[in-house]
Amino acid sequence: MMPHPLSSGSSELPPVSTNLRSVPVSPQSPNGHPATILSGSPHSQVQAPPLPQTTSSAASASSSLRTPSSIIRRLSRGTLDKLSRRTVKSASSGPVTRRRSSSSASDSGSVVEGPPEVPESLQNGVPFLRITRKKRIQYTFCLNVDQGTITWDSKTKAKSKTTIVIDNIKEIRVAEDARNYREEFKISSEHENLWITIIYVTDNQKLKGLHVIALSKDSFDQFVGTLQRLLKYRLDVMSSLAIPGEQFVTVHWPAYVTKEEGEERLSYEGVERLARRLHVNCSKEYLRRKFTEADVDNSGFLSFDEFRNFVKMLKHRAEIVDIFMKVRRDTGSANNLAMEDDESMSLDMFKSFLKNIQKQDIDDSVALKVFYKFADEYQKFTADSFSDYLLSSYNPVLREIDEDMTRPLNEYYISSSHNTYLLGRQLAGESSVEAYIRVLQRGCRCIELDCWDGDDGPTVSHGRTFTSDVSFADVVSAIHKYGFISSPYPLILSLEVHCNFEQQVIMTEIMRTTFGDKLVTAPTMTNMLSLPSPEDLKHKILIKVKGSDQDERDAFYNDVIGNTSESTTSTETSLSEDTDSGRDPVRKRVKKRGGNSKIAHALGDLGVYIRGVKYRNFALPESRSLTHCFSFGERSYNSLCKDEDKESQLEKHNRRHLMRVYPSGFRFTSSNYDPIICWKRGVQMAALNWQTFDLGLQMNDAMFACGEKTGYVLKPEELRTVNAKHLRTLRKHRARFNIEVISAQQLPRPKDAKPDDPFDPSVEVEVFSPNSAPCRMKTKVVRNNGFNPIWNEKWSVEIEGPLVELSFVRLQVYSTDGTVFAVYCGRISNLQQGYRHVPLFDLQGEQFIFSTLFLKIAFIDE
Repeated sequence: MMPHPLSSGSSELPPVSTNLRSVPVSPQSPNGHPATILSGSPHSQVQAPPLPQTTSSAASASSSLRTPSSIIRRLSRGTLDKLSRRTVKSASSGPVTRRRSSSSASDSGSVVEGPPEVPESLQNGVPFLRITRKKRIQYTFCLNVDQGTITWDSKTKAKSKTTIVIDNIKEIRVAEDARNYREEFKISSEHENLWITIIYVTDNQKLKGLHVIALSKDSFDQFVGTLQRLLKYRLDVMSSLAIPGEQFVTVHWPAYVTKEEGEERLSYEGVERLARRLHVNCSKEYLRRKFTEADVDNSGFLSFDEFRNFVKMLKHRAEIVDIFMKVRRDTGSANNLAMEDDESMSLDMFKSFLKNIQKQDIDDSVALKVFYKFADEYQKFTADSFSDYLLSSYNPVLREIDEDMTRPLNEYYISSSHNTYLLGRQLAGESSVEAYIRVLQRGCRCIELDCWDGDDGPTVSHGRTFTSDVSFADVVSAIHKYGFISSPYPLILSLEVHCNFEQQVIMTEIMRTTFGDKLVTAPTMTNMLSLPSPEDLKHKILIKVKGSDQDERDAFYNDVIGNTSESTTSTETSLSEDTDSGRDPVRKRVKKRGGNSKIAHALGDLGVYIRGVKYRNFALPESRSLTHCFSFGERSYNSLCKDEDKESQLEKHNRRHLMRVYPSGFRFTSSNYDPIICWKRGVQMAALNWQTFDLGLQMNDAMFACGEKTGYVLKPEELRTVNAKHLRTLRKHRARFNIEVISAQQLPRPKDAKPDDPFDPSVEVEVFSPNSAPCRMKTKVVRNNGFNPIWNEKWSVEIEGPLVELSFVRLQVYSTDGTVFAVYCGRISNLQQGYRHVPLFDLQGEQFIFSTLFLKIAFIDE
């Protein structure tokens, strides 16, 4: 096959971007928020320009790669936070099945009808031009609805490399919203209206992109519109599988029944197939026993009514029934409330449960509304009502916190990213615009741009390493489009500048032109005594950059030779720390690549509120400048904190001024430090490697998970008061954290595990506090049951010292071989008390739709 070159060009078209929520990003949208497109493309009136003649692969459309029908649809945290609770109805009718999201969700559902119609032409295959860095080749692309895949024909590649599982698609981008890729591949702007980029993850969780050009406007509209509808349908269907309910019977009965003598019946083999799809990871003996119990006529098959009873058996939560009976008995006895003869719970009992066990302070009118929302058709609050309530958005695991956003910027923790441009490892990873889009969608408010000279203008990359680079203009464009989708509060760009003066001026012009009035170029007020608040800076972009009067080269060599302190550039800093080896690898690399040491005035002037200053001493005048910001690598930071006097000065500094701490450059696998060591000393920007979902990033997610997920959290009062005492002398606080791990629901079978492999889950509970070593406890193993294992194990942990509100709990679910496959982390002070379901995430930070842990939580202030 011969590649065909396409000419480069440019175009100015309105943006069109489609993701799995069908929400494109549009700078023209009101308030900086995205507009909505339901399906298809808004550019149907634009005629496609003729494409150059291309070669086509001789192979016909290949058959789709067979994918497991039990695949779990996993969503990114940012995406899942915006998905509401849905109800699912069949095309005929049916009751309601609910699905939960990460913390709370709306109970107002949307109707999901039957599968979308996929045109025969898309099933047989439609020709698209596939674009890569080296080739432009025409392939035939097919949509396989049954197997949920997109495939394309190729003689040279294995099916695994020519197949995308639809459930693994993160976003679909078209037209201007994918312009950075088109320009990167030097494709003419004539083809912008026909450009499609599909962002997806592979089986090994690597983020990849498929870039194609449609050969006609009709095929473009048909493919994009159908794929959108198919994504939405599959998401809704997968959501409906969690916690099977009555209408589940109507929706899924037709897919598994067989007809014999004109009668529809479901065999045990059909039940097994359905159980695998539902992630009913229980023993065959348990499944056979429930099948036999439901088969009342001993026919070996289930009728429709018997299947309905079978589903009800699967849905039954014995542990919740036991809690219901205990709550009913205990609240009635303690409050002298009359017991209902029909084993239902009275309104007074329910209100007592909310107040005394769930620790929720709600007025009687709200309690009344909730009570009757979940009562049955006879207005009785039964065990099923109680179960539905515990699983609903009216019983969230996280508190709703209305954060005060009017305090000065330095009084907040700010969700921050280090080496934002990297998708992988520090020394040989890939730099990508996608990395910026992902962290912005997840609520990050301080991102890093490491800027270097490029042949075609400034670039962003991890300098002096083997990482790739990306255009600075493309990064700025993505920031402009995605910067305020998840939060309206200020976005900080931390610039590490290695460009010459000419390219620094280009950087400045790019930012001024792209960001427009969002970019802060002058103080919003005069005679400032404190920094402005996040509320003052809504929808504003702040630049963190060194001033133009600083000689970075001298400071850099001082770091390398004297190992005095670290600059704000992580690579330079981390290498300068390696003094034990007696080598000077940085000096050799400086000679090779060079780079400007000073900041141009035009660029330095953008550091209006956050001016990078090299730390020398907390007593020097620069340490008292209102807008200065110190940056430390973790090793220098830890070294500084070993000196009690310097630690005290650091804490005092952070009550009025900004500080950023970033991971050591020796973390070659992009691992993270424990951010508590920064938060407890008032550091605002504990920058982490967001590409690695380890304990550090899990804590960061937990810190910023409450409320509207603005990326800003007000620091404890002790760390904001100017005259507060040193951390070591603060008043000791004591609290007790009680947690009971009751059960789990629909745990996913670990990756690579076969259907018949044993599945023996257990749960480890870890408590992390700012003043003591982690405390760990582990449940017993439940044999061969990942569907509804019950532990009923409880622990009590005493947390003492100052700042106990900076304590976290992590729950990890272990598989048979002792490896972790699911996790949840929460800030203890943000957790609701009482009986709660918590979501579970995989080790890449993607939430399992089905899987939860059922806990009882108490936090007692002593």
